Amino acid sequence: MARLSRLCDLISTSLETSACVQSRVSEKHLLHSLSSLYKEIQKLCQLQDLEDETPVTAHKCVVQTENLEGNCKCLANVVLSMVNFFEHDSEFVQHLTSNILFTIFTSLIEADGIWVKFLQFVWITLVITMLSICGAASPCSQFQSTSLLKEVTTHKIPALDMSSSEIESFVSVLQSAHANPTSKTALGLFQMLHKMGKYLKNKVDQEGELGEKFILLSVKFLHNIPWDHYSKTDFGSSKMKAVLSGCMLQFICSLIQKNDFEDSQNSVMEVSNSHRELGDLVPKFLSSFFGLSDGEKHLVQYMKHKTLMLMIRLSFYPHQNDTSRIILWLRFLKEYFPDLLYKPFSNYTITPKCCLEESPFFPSFADKLVSLNTQTWHLQRQALLVFFKSCFGLIQTSSGIEKEQCLCGKEASLIDCGTPFCCCCCGNIGLSEMSDWLKCAFVCQVDTSPINFGLSFLQLFMDEDDMLFYILLLLQDASLVTLHKEIKGACYNYLHLLSNIIDPVCLFHLLLLSLKYDHLVLIDYLISKDTGVLCARYLLRCLKFVSQSWQSFGEFSVPQLQETDSSNKRPKLANEVCDASTSSKAFVDAKQCLVSLKNTLEDLHRKNLFPYNPKALLRSLSRFQELCQQ
Repeated sequence: MARLSRLCDLISTSLETSACVQSRVSEKHLLHSLSSLYKEIQKLCQLQDLEDETPVTAHKCVVQTENLEGNCKCLANVVLSMVNFFEHDSEFVQHLTSNILFTIFTSLIEADGIWVKFLQFVWITLVITMLSICGAASPCSQFQSTSLLKEVTTHKIPALDMSSSEIESFVSVLQSAHANPTSKTALGLFQMLHKMGKYLKNKVDQEGELGEKFILLSVKFLHNIPWDHYSKTDFGSSKMKAVLSGCMLQFICSLIQKNDFEDSQNSVMEVSNSHRELGDLVPKFLSSFFGLSDGEKHLVQYMKHKTLMLMIRLSFYPHQNDTSRIILWLRFLKEYFPDLLYKPFSNYTITPKCCLEESPFFPSFADKLVSLNTQTWHLQRQALLVFFKSCFGLIQTSSGIEKEQCLCGKEASLIDCGTPFCCCCCGNIGLSEMSDWLKCAFVCQVDTSPINFGLSFLQLFMDEDDMLFYILLLLQDASLVTLHKEIKGACYNYLHLLSNIIDPVCLFHLLLLSLKYDHLVLIDYLISKDTGVLCARYLLRCLKFVSQSWQSFGEFSVPQLQETDSSNKRPKLANEVCDASTSSKAFVDAKQCLVSLKNTLEDLHRKNLFPYNPKALLRSLSRFQELCQQ
């Protein structure tokens, strides 16, 4: 491959990497050299007909090994020459190094699988670096004893286009280089891998084959990182460990397909072996990423966010919905996120400062206190989402198990971190955990009426619309209304209370009340690419519940509820009335809102201005209007 040979020569002749890094070459001089190299590589990679050209001079790689020939030798030379620059103290040097390697990677994508070998050399370097950081006496020897080489030898990894002898040869060259990589190299490589993954996801190829290969290889190599020793490793700086941990979490989370909560009921997302293995990997690295000092509060918050995001995404895959995995998820929540799980939310009010229009970790937050509070509420929503999905998933998964078959009939909490659990357990675990959560959450509220509790809970999620409608759909799916009757003892009262709080008709009224009965806000939800499908599904279900429980819908009231401007999703108009303390007022406002929604939908649909076909929703709204007229 002429292009790869030219790249290899260009890097070898332009830079003496070991001398540049080890001798104290000025940052300015090094940046100039790397910038020139970067521009030359870009020009070379843009040439279309390079394959037909004959190299002007004889090509000779710096890397000399017996089992690495041709392209493999050039790839090894490129990787080994460039990774040394990650050890430089300058962030600009590290950034340029990452850009050079990434540009080479993108140029190799079209080269018949050569990019796979390049990726493997990067991963081998990274794993050996992690072994070195975690104190392995001989990281290269330890890597060669991993199960990875056995899988390569027995051809159990279809994406690998490399023999075990080639991998061993690259490892021996890496060992003979006498390099002493630190966490700076690991950080630079993880950042570059994250960039590579994003590039492959956005690249159009047949059935996502490139992305699947990237995920498969990444998961295989992630399993060979010494997670057990990582948490005990002294990085010299807790901040450096937090930054590296956050970067690793960001990369791992990017390997899981984003689902946007679209499939909220049946979890029909395709499951590959890579996703199964990544799910198995979560328990190994979760405990390694916590225990940082309070000085890195924002970094810890970010790591919690990424961990919860990973748990949410994995929970949508069917293989994560067996009983043992769900209970393991609940264990993690209780061990690592109890402050979020049981945090009171009675004083939470919606304000413009906490409505999330961008990431809560975005650097534009000038007020650190506001930023930290916003992050905390965001994390609480994520933790509660995982918790509710896990509890209700246990109840639904085990609803067919007979009571006599249950092996977990204990009164105390069944999933304390040190308590072994039964994989064939019944819904009592989910019910017990829901009862314990409600017992704590309800007692902590200032006003213990179910209406106010439900409204506070609803307002907590209104800052993030996709979570709001997913949690509402999740509560509708919950079968606690009937299951709580089978539970006796202390659980009964709280679960009976919960069944009243999550009553679909009640929550629908509270949602409309929180929106000030403004049908235009519902229109915004329906046309949004993030919430449109979820909102339409939720409204269809609610209208069905309303038609089945028409009397309770008409008699709903919110006595002594004090509304404030802070609960508005929009500024209040001068002619609006805030008093909704009578059942007739609540019913009239809800009726006017939904009828106005129907009229606006019809008008938009007639003018072909609505983004999808709303006929099913219009039929349900017409049925609602007929009931109102009766």
